[in-house]
Amino acid sequence: MKTKYLGLELSSPVIVGSSPYTSTVSGLVRCAENGAGAAVLKSIFEEQILHHAASLGRQSESYYGDAELYLQRYLGDNYKAEFLQLLSDARAKCSMPLIASINCVGLDGEWVDYATLMAQAGASALELNIFLQPTDIHTSSQELERRYAEIAGKVASAVRVPVSVKLSMRFTNLFAVADSLEARGVKGVVLFNRFFEPDIDVERMQFIESSPYSEPSELRNVLRTAAICSTVLPKLDLSVSTGVHDGEAVVKALLCGARSVQVCSALHRGGYEVVARMNEYLDAWASRHGFSSLEEFRGRLKFGDDTAAMAQRVQYMKYFPASAE
Repeated sequence: MKTKYLGLELSSPVIVGSSPYTSTVSGLVRCAENGAGAAVLKSIFEEQILHHAASLGRQSESYYGDAELYLQRYLGDNYKAEFLQLLSDARAKCSMPLIASINCVGLDGEWVDYATLMAQAGASALELNIFLQPTDIHTSSQELERRYAEIAGKVASAVRVPVSVKLSMRFTNLFAVADSLEARGVKGVVLFNRFFEPDIDVERMQFIESSPYSEPSELRNVLRTAAICSTVLPKLDLSVSTGVHDGEAVVKALLCGARSVQVCSALHRGGYEVVARMNEYLDAWASRHGFSSLEEFRGRLKFGDDTAAMAQRVQYMKYFPASAE
């Protein structure tokens, strides 16, 4: 079932998100063979380049005082070359749109150059994955939000392909942030950026890694946000990315106004064939309800008179008894 996302014609609303499944040409071919409408190529992490350079720089600083700066440039060039080769090879094998992804960690850096190179190399669109960790108590939320808009605006003005931003749910007013991004030329937002969440080993008293994969229950909060965002910002394309594990979740996201969904954790559990099963469910559901196109039902449950009460409610009222006795 066709859709349009970021101005791109997609054969399916199911996009394979940035992940190991989109890091090789063979993986991208399998995404396409199973009916993915598009794929977001595995991200270039600005943070990874900087961290790697800093680590190597510390090992060699006794010999070269500016080793870290040199290594940043060298590693950045290597990462870019590998990514551009992947994009070029995949473009020759896949007809579906390929979306390039960059993880940005600050205002300074070479991510604008990365974005320009990716667009020139044939990326159909760009997805910016931005998160500025608020650790300074003197930096206001307004200042952090301004930085998001500045980063996105610099990229959007530097390239000729559409730009989307993968947003965190940790904003006081996410819709105001999305509005400021749209004003800077951003064409869509992805809901949500799922962060690395450390756990703690209480015996060793150390932070440890936890599972990076989403759960189906995480979809519910995204649906509320999508339903409201698709109403208050109707020209901004939405893609739902957290908690989409089956075809029913795809339908729910579309009913709330999303133009696409992004899947990653579902592939980890069910393989590339999950995409085909999602498309089959969507087609069967649409046929069962008498819909011949996605636009006939997309946004039916967006924020409005009939859904406002449920979308706005944030506290439980009737599901728990007044007393546990």
